[in-house]
Amino acid sequence: MANRGGGYPCLMLMSLELRNVSYQYRGGSIRGRHKKASADTPAALRDVSLAIKEGEMIAVAGRSGSGKSTLLQLLKGFLQPTGGSLLLGGLDPWKERAPERFDDIGLVFQYPEHQLFARTVLDDIGFGPRARWGKADKNRVTDAVMQAMMSMDLVAGEYGHRSPLELSGGEKRRVALAGVLALEPKLLLLDEPTAGLDWPSREALFTLLHGLRQERGLCVIWVSHQMTEMLAHANRLLWLDQGRLVRDGSPASILSDADFLERMGMRIPECFSLRDRLAAAGFRELHNPWDAASFAESLIRGRETHESKGEV
Repeated sequence: MANRGGGYPCLMLMSLELRNVSYQYRGGSIRGRHKKASADTPAALRDVSLAIKEGEMIAVAGRSGSGKSTLLQLLKGFLQPTGGSLLLGGLDPWKERAPERFDDIGLVFQYPEHQLFARTVLDDIGFGPRARWGKADKNRVTDAVMQAMMSMDLVAGEYGHRSPLELSGGEKRRVALAGVLALEPKLLLLDEPTAGLDWPSREALFTLLHGLRQERGLCVIWVSHQMTEMLAHANRLLWLDQGRLVRDGSPASILSDADFLERMGMRIPECFSLRDRLAAAGFRELHNPWDAASFAESLIRGRETHESKGEV
């Protein structure tokens, strides 16, 4: 995926905060128009409180059914809290009846087919920008679409007039992401974006996301089941369990907590087990065990220290 040449504007993320937010599913699913929930319907989210800042890379983890996808849809405004408050820029869009406040938040679904619908790739990527800016600024629409396609390595001459539904799985995912990036979001939400991707494609995706973060201050929140992915790319990890936010902190501190992971039905990543065994053998200052190159360097330094002291 290409690195853009500065075509995106630098946009500041307005403050986003959840205060004791709960959500209970009912009939229907869009923008708060629901049938009454049954009293015994379990809450998908329970008393979740957190604040999101500009430029963060946040991974969301938890067992299946823990509320991860619900959290993303609620942040986007597709779901209205049934308890607590969601604040954007200090205001509650639901109480203020200002759904346009969610326009600067982009969501890419787990299955790209769920958001691809137009006859051609160009039409699909351009649908959102045309709806948002078309009459007022056609040049902005064109620039946004071309920039988004370039960022996802979608050459207009090759992909522009093809049907998005006839593309490969990886290509569909790139088109879906381009359609969201074309709207120049300040906060990007992705539901398991690397599912089904090979390692080079995963790394290319995160190279793009880190570039957008550095270039625009974009905040990225994504759902993941890959611990090494969280360790390598997130600076913050949210862990949900039965709808509750049970941990919020650095990926390294959470994923090296064997007792916590055992309670969550998970095992500590092997890289931490290896680090602990080496530490028990006398090696010190073993940094970033999930990063092979960094860990190897610290291991070599540790060995040299051992040898200089005559310990090896």
